[in-house]
Amino acid sequence: MGFVKFLGTAGARFVVGKQLRYSAGTWIELSERKLLLDPGPGTLLRCRKSRPPLDPEKLDGIILTHKHLDHSTDVNVMLEVMAELGHKGKKGILFAPRDCLEGEDPVVLRYVRQYPERIEVLKEGPVYTVDEIRVFAVQHVHGDAETYGVVLDSPEGRVGFVVDTRFTPELPRHYAGCDLLVLNVVRLKPTPEIDHLSLPEAAEIIREVKPRLAVLTHFGMTMLRARPRELAQRLSEELDIEVIAADDGLTIEADRWRR
Repeated sequence: MGFVKFLGTAGARFVVGKQLRYSAGTWIELSERKLLLDPGPGTLLRCRKSRPPLDPEKLDGIILTHKHLDHSTDVNVMLEVMAELGHKGKKGILFAPRDCLEGEDPVVLRYVRQYPERIEVLKEGPVYTVDEIRVFAVQHVHGDAETYGVVLDSPEGRVGFVVDTRFTPELPRHYAGCDLLVLNVVRLKPTPEIDHLSLPEAAEIIREVKPRLAVLTHFGMTMLRARPRELAQRLSEELDIEVIAADDGLTIEADRWRR
């Protein structure tokens, strides 16, 4: 049975820098394949300390949505560990935007690129695959960083990750049909000059997509002060859709989102 495990739920510099929440990535298991989304600071440690254990040497792929440090700091060590520390040749897949690999500030080190079996450069349009899982990239607006949300389509359901982005009216349709919808909600209230979702904008996306389960994560200080669990409960009542706020270590089994 598949699951999604939130190794960390921190968003924004202050929460990450103070480690008020862990800033590790999200571990995903679907159709007997293991994927890691956005390995931020502390991801390797949180994998090794997880209970029950998560073995990063068993990973089949790593997805990097953009190059900002809270999403990418551990990508190099995780690529090496995914390849079983380089002792058994190439292993796994890296999905990453082009500016994580090229330009003045690539975050994936060149010598580490020998470890994955292949590197897929993310862009909106193509369908990528990890065996039975189909991977779709959704272009987001997030400052000067090339950023993509992700939809994973598998026999265990359709799972969408709305990562860091400015809200646009077109955004919800790209996540149509998602059974589980995970949203990075950094801000309590809309802040036009900051390309992060606020709680009302996340609510609008959930209302339009109508997932079986929505999960809020990647919290900044305004969200933490407002108590994410209580906010999620209010959204559930308002939208008549189950909405929960992730805590560090939260595991959601696939039977909670399968229709």
